[in-house]
Amino acid sequence: MDHIASTRDTGSASRPSAQIKPIRRRNRMINSCLECRKRKLKCSKTSPTCTNCVKASRDCLYIGPRLDEASQMRLAEIKEKQGTLERQLERDVAKSSTSKSTLQQRILADEIEDGYDDGRDLEATPLVALDLTYEDDADGGADDMIDLGIQIGKMRITERIGGLSRPRLSEEIAAGIAQRTACGGHPPQPHGGNMLAFEDISDGMSDASLPDFLRPTNQHIVPTSGFFFGQVGDPPNILQFLPYRPVADRLMAQYFRAVHPIAPCSHRPSMETAYATFWEEITAGFEPRPSTQAIIFATMFSGIVSMDEDVVFHELGGYPKANWVASLKMGTETALSKANFLRTTRVETMQAFIIYMIPICRAEVSRAHSVLVGAAVRMAECMGLHRDGETYGLTPLETHVRRLVWHQLCFLDIRTCEAQGPKPVIRREDYDTKLPVNCNEEELTATVGALPPEPSDAWTTNTLSLIRFEINEMMRAVWVDRRRLETRRTTLTAVLTKIENFRRRMTEKYDPLLNVSLPQQRYAKCIMYLLTYRLHIMVLHPYYANASHPMPPRLSHLLITSGIMVIELAIQLETNQAFHDWAWYLGAYFQFQIAILLATEVYFRPQSREADRIWSCLDYVFGLDRKVPTETKCTQLLSEISSRTAVYMHKRKMRGPSTTARATVSANAVAGTTSPSPPGPPQHQACQKQQQQQQQPLHQQQQQHHYPGPGQNFAPPQIPAAVPSQPQMVFAGVSDGQVLWSLPPSAGSPHGSDSSSLAAAATAAVTATTATAGAGGGTSAVEPSIPQGNIMDNIDWDTMYALFPNDTQTGELSIQGYHDPNFGIVDWGR
Repeated sequence: MDHIASTRDTGSASRPSAQIKPIRRRNRMINSCLECRKRKLKCSKTSPTCTNCVKASRDCLYIGPRLDEASQMRLAEIKEKQGTLERQLERDVAKSSTSKSTLQQRILADEIEDGYDDGRDLEATPLVALDLTYEDDADGGADDMIDLGIQIGKMRITERIGGLSRPRLSEEIAAGIAQRTACGGHPPQPHGGNMLAFEDISDGMSDASLPDFLRPTNQHIVPTSGFFFGQVGDPPNILQFLPYRPVADRLMAQYFRAVHPIAPCSHRPSMETAYATFWEEITAGFEPRPSTQAIIFATMFSGIVSMDEDVVFHELGGYPKANWVASLKMGTETALSKANFLRTTRVETMQAFIIYMIPICRAEVSRAHSVLVGAAVRMAECMGLHRDGETYGLTPLETHVRRLVWHQLCFLDIRTCEAQGPKPVIRREDYDTKLPVNCNEEELTATVGALPPEPSDAWTTNTLSLIRFEINEMMRAVWVDRRRLETRRTTLTAVLTKIENFRRRMTEKYDPLLNVSLPQQRYAKCIMYLLTYRLHIMVLHPYYANASHPMPPRLSHLLITSGIMVIELAIQLETNQAFHDWAWYLGAYFQFQIAILLATEVYFRPQSREADRIWSCLDYVFGLDRKVPTETKCTQLLSEISSRTAVYMHKRKMRGPSTTARATVSANAVAGTTSPSPPGPPQHQACQKQQQQQQQPLHQQQQQHHYPGPGQNFAPPQIPAAVPSQPQMVFAGVSDGQVLWSLPPSAGSPHGSDSSSLAAAATAAVTATTATAGAGGGTSAVEPSIPQGNIMDNIDWDTMYALFPNDTQTGELSIQGYHDPNFGIVDWGR
């Protein structure tokens, strides 16, 4: 990972845009006349004409009084854009003289510019927070289990969804269900034995008192704290954990078939040689080097984790998989302790530690995993792994291994950050380790002074890891951009433009290398599409359910289609028999959390064009009965999620920001509010105008959900909600032209408390729409501290239509692969 080509190969001082400090503009008062400034002459500054202009008979013009603050900011903005164009031109010139190897190893995320990097008002839902804190007794006796969140079907969620905290999720869902029920919907009903009651759940924090949905699954492998801080007493003999040679051979073969192709951390020929030497020394009665013991045990541990339970039982002596996992985990930790991994300078020991971390950092990640990854980052930096091996004149093989280890560590950093937060430890400007060369492992040599192999334009053993590493760095950039969005230092248009440009360049770079008729290459394409469309979700989901600043329909449709796409790809990765060997690692890529948003979408908009595909996804994720009516299923599902998250939040005893605790929960934030229509392309404006003329008066509209299909750029007719008839509901104010109703303040009201605990679940506001699409501008009497301004007001719709055009055949918003029956659509079980 070089910064960019010009930094390494041409000696240019240019660096990626993310690393360039803003130019400080002095904005001095200009006293010289324009003619003297243009000719760089000393001006006498006399009025009305200076001496130079009198001598040359020129028109003498002076700049007017000092610009006001707004004009100065506009001038500085123009200068910044000029500077951006100049830097881009310098990079383009540098690329023309850059070697093929350097071009291949450049990280695409470094080259994506912020074309719209100006400060505009955005508004995520106030119910989303970047950080939380916890009460002192929140851990109790089951802190590691509580870390993991709740399990519903295949989905596991904590208070963090998509890396952002949503501490009042149960209230959001419960308010929507209550509003639908009040308007004539079906109340939640027990659903056989699948839906649980939570009234009798103990508040105790012991393991025995935890309900099943809070308990870890067999994917949860917690590291032992003893090997990190040192064993108590004498460490056990490593030989007692070593399996017989035939079993070890089987585990190594499993590692090279199921782990190494998708998460490589070593050079296979070198690893095979080290394994053979390991057994030669064991047979001869010598103890192998501690670092070699560590890496061999780590590979066997990864191999056993990737095996199926029934295969382990039949092929490895009739013992359960859990026994093998526990034994080899302890053996790996003991070997790492003997190798002094906390103060080692051996790359082999760091390899062993990363290989050990790969299988335990998947779907279920606790704070213990996050702490270990943070320690590994610091150790790797102390060893110099954040600097490219070519800098030190290392051999191509040593350089390759160091690159693999560092970028696998970068992946673990993002994964643990998503699960436990708060932000990535590794920053892009802190390292220059390049991407591995796209070549086969056999081409790498350990000869000193040898040249690295030339990058290939075809599929190699390193292509899949390159795809993962590229997208991981873009995810790192998106994490930074989400913070910048919160502080108004960038715009949603700029971030989506960056993501879409990156996705297109990834497609152009890697699609020609992938033959989908071959299992491993089709797997790589599925992973690439899943991770790139996850980028849309990472950015857009905080804005989805904001009643006062609703998401425009086009962006909402982009979020929904991206969510459907990633779940369908995840289903394919998990159920396709051609991918069976690699299905064990799916939890590291995706945890099905977007299914909550899709369930909310189909609940409020049951007639959506995407409803059938959404239900195919939900049926798989949550194991729902296809024969049960969809409305009943959706109500039961959301009630289940609300109840379980309420129990989890209560046990977690978390405390969110005051703004999150005081925010009003809107009952129909998804369906009950709409935003003014975005200005569409010219061919759509006539259709939009005709639709607006055909709208009936508000009191004549039917109470039904109308979800516009892709390609419609007008806002749907407003849906009148029933004015609350309960006597305890009071008028709370007006926000963006919408009447807000809420419960009156009371002693237990969350408006008077900073806590985000379950006690705040009693308050919900029912939003009644009182204006047609396009009305707005009211002030809120409930949340005067929330900045006014709609997210749609600051979106460049010309850019949005250029980035996400309508499909010429279907007329719907088009994202690559979504309408491809051979790739994107999964019709499992029908």
